[in-house]
Amino acid sequence: MLLKIDANNVFQRIKQRKNEYLEIFALRRTREHFPMIFNNRYEQTSLENLVHCSTELITTLDQFYTPVEEMKWYLFQTEDMPNTVEDYIDRKIRRMEKLLATLNLYLDAELGIEGESHSSFSSADGFVMASEDEILPE
Repeated sequence: MLLKIDANNVFQRIKQRKNEYLEIFALRRTREHFPMIFNNRYEQTSLENLVHCSTELITTLDQFYTPVEEMKWYLFQTEDMPNTVEDYIDRKIRRMEKLLATLNLYLDAELGIEGESHSSFSSADGFVMASEDEILPE
């Protein structure tokens, strides 16, 4: 359950605070605030905890957190202009939205949660359901 909450919180911070963190980056050219946006429990989860998850769930977790890490790395290393940075972030957010919807399905199945609980994370937040074809690499 903590991984489900964490994934949804990370995504919401990335999406909802996008204008703020990009404005700070563009105006001050500082990267100090990015750790607060991208901090997540998955990076600190031990292998002992993940051993209790199915192979499919671990794969789906990795598929979701990979673009989070790519975005974090990009923002810490880029010298791109603000408009290019925003375009990159928008593409990653769209991809993460689909991956998060899929992750929530796997997490709900593993936790034995029926579909109505999943809808609180999906339709209420405007997430798009992803098919397997949509979660392939960009």
